[in-house]
Amino acid sequence: MENQYMDLVPYWADHMKEYYFSIYMPVMVWMVISVVFIVIMFKKYTFGDWTVDNPNPCDGETFNMPRGTIRGILTMSLLFITVVIELANVRIIGFEAEFPEFMAAFQMMVAFYFGAKVMHHINAVDKSKTKSLAEAATTVTQTSTSSSTTTTTFSEGNPVMVDNSYFEEEGAAG
Repeated sequence: MENQYMDLVPYWADHMKEYYFSIYMPVMVWMVISVVFIVIMFKKYTFGDWTVDNPNPCDGETFNMPRGTIRGILTMSLLFITVVIELANVRIIGFEAEFPEFMAAFQMMVAFYFGAKVMHHINAVDKSKTKSLAEAATTVTQTSTSSSTTTTTFSEGNPVMVDNSYFEEEGAAG
């Protein structure tokens, strides 16, 4: 290999069989597997034999399939195609540079997928904290305020000290 950064089009024109077996064949096999999986899921959940006594547990979800099935298929497909492109990039340096939009889409998918999961867990924790504080603060029995500190005693008798001096500063957030 004199030049690792050779032009991709002439290379693939000279090696069509390698191109088909390294790019098209894995993607086509993945597509067939995905379609078979979706058909099986449709048959089992969407068109299953559900009765009033035995209702579909996934009723109300997308296509009446388990939650996250479609999102998972799309994510796994994008991941698989990215792996195929990266493996082709090992053989032909610079191959992934031919698909900058696809690589950006993959990066956004990873960021949004995992970002959404993190935010879901943060929100769930915040909701439980808010609920427990709301239950604890059903009745406020006493409130005393000084210039920079507020003391509040809840019905359990536990005083809560809040330092307000930061919010009184010039340009403070909040």
